[in-house]
Amino acid sequence: MYKKFIPAAKGIVIHRGRILLVKRSLDDLSGPGDWEFPGGKLEFGETPENALKREINEETGLNINVYDTAYIDTYFPDEFKQLIIIAYFCTSSTDSIILSNEHIDYKWVLPDKLLENVCDNIRPTVAENLSRIKLFAEAEKNLQRI
Repeated sequence: MYKKFIPAAKGIVIHRGRILLVKRSLDDLSGPGDWEFPGGKLEFGETPENALKREINEETGLNINVYDTAYIDTYFPDEFKQLIIIAYFCTSSTDSIILSNEHIDYKWVLPDKLLENVCDNIRPTVAENLSRIKLFAEAEKNLQRI
């Protein structure tokens, strides 16, 4: 068996100070029923930012604006697979979602409720970056008032 390296981009999508989470379908092998940030794998030749825009549009119907990198992390789902996640701060002008069949539910949560809602495998990384996430959410909410 050969080892596989998988680059992926995830979006911390913020609308009016709330953050989008999507729930994986129950037949998803890598985390059935897990709540996560939307996004997915990069295709060959694709930039992380373009992959993120494509993936989020496919998964949720949203057109997003991509900003700064929120964090970069690596996971080992099994002994033969390494997943590199590049998470970005993003905004959406709407909170209207059209889910693909990859997910079975979605919710918009306040930053203070993020840790109790994300799946176990990303909770430590989200906790490490929570203050930055809260700052970006507050800045986005203030821009909505202008």
